[in-house]
Amino acid sequence: MKWVICAIVLACLSGCGIKEQVVRVSVPDVRANPQQGALVQVNPVQDKREASFLAQFPAATRNKNVGGVVRGGNGVNVVLDSSTTTAKVHSIIVQALRNMGYHTVTSCGAPCTVVTPTLNTFAVTLPFNFWRAVSYSQHMLADIAVHVTLKNQGSTSGFDTKGHGSNVYQVVSQENWEIALDRAVKDFASNFQQQMSSHMDQAASGTSETTE
Repeated sequence: MKWVICAIVLACLSGCGIKEQVVRVSVPDVRANPQQGALVQVNPVQDKREASFLAQFPAATRNKNVGGVVRGGNGVNVVLDSSTTTAKVHSIIVQALRNMGYHTVTSCGAPCTVVTPTLNTFAVTLPFNFWRAVSYSQHMLADIAVHVTLKNQGSTSGFDTKGHGSNVYQVVSQENWEIALDRAVKDFASNFQQQMSSHMDQAASGTSETTE
């Protein structure tokens, strides 16, 4: 039985060594920055992804890594085409805020809400399942997790927001990686908007919780 499983895994990984797979991750619902919206300063994203996960992949591309799989020295290193991972998350959050009607800036000249995101997870993986493998219904799973700190009207609060995407695949390809990642991004953006709206409502009513 073990040799069958190993054969399937190796077939999925398609060759020896760690291959680089470049992907394009879309920012959903792009729109212009609303000129009349309330100001929100979006700080650069802090990268707090697990070092043990990133250590599997070449050091030169870890700042662009969005997942992959490595088993026995073979695998796929999934990297963004034209952006670092933190810059991509920043773009996703900025666009989510603009779609809520906020005018986003890199620095406020007057008191405004300040958003500081911390990236904990941004990865698509190939969790192995024998029965799914033999039925050609393996899943690619993509997850994004970010902690958001908000400073507003002298108070500080925070929330965790996540996004999840999956894709049933038969071939390990650029398109299939991208499908799972894009679904996770859309889920993340929606969840971020819900959390942000809730916290801003709490801040307006004076009921937001202060966090360290």
